Amino acid sequence: MAEPTPTPVPASPAAATGLTGFVITCECGTVRLRTPSTTPMGIAHCHCTNCRHQSGSAFGTSVYFPPTPGFYPLDPSLLEEQGGPVSHFSHPTDSGNTLHCFFCRRCGSRLIHGATLPDGSLRERVSVKGGAIEDPDKLLDWAHAKHVFVRSAVMPLSPTWETYETTPTWPPKETK
Repeated sequence: MAEPTPTPVPASPAAATGLTGFVITCECGTVRLRTPSTTPMGIAHCHCTNCRHQSGSAFGTSVYFPPTPGFYPLDPSLLEEQGGPVSHFSHPTDSGNTLHCFFCRRCGSRLIHGATLPDGSLRERVSVKGGAIEDPDKLLDWAHAKHVFVRSAVMPLSPTWETYETTPTWPPKETK
């Protein structure tokens, strides 16, 4: 039986808004977005149960950017409810936030997580799944990423890594 022809994908709002950051794409290439810049707020390898499940690995890698118009919140035309290629689900977190998880509805690749705080405002950072970034080795320092939620780690951790039992304050507060 032949593969069905994929539905045409609407243009990314990132292209329309002129964002020039990293290209984010899913495994099948149906979804293509851009980050607001090539300078993330931080990078983390998260060992929590949710990140292990979503990545299918011992940890999930996230590259953090601020919510920015044209990047996040996603343009509603990209969402499945509007005929777009991105599906999503939401669930409460232990901290009382609501996590919104976005993925390609064709191949299932997880792309972005954003959170809403209990007061309804957006969390200060959006998590782009590290494996969804094209050509990340050019500008991202994977080796110096923080390891977070290591209390749930299922693999040995190097004593040279920067580790946190849960999650550190992010972005880090400046010290004087």
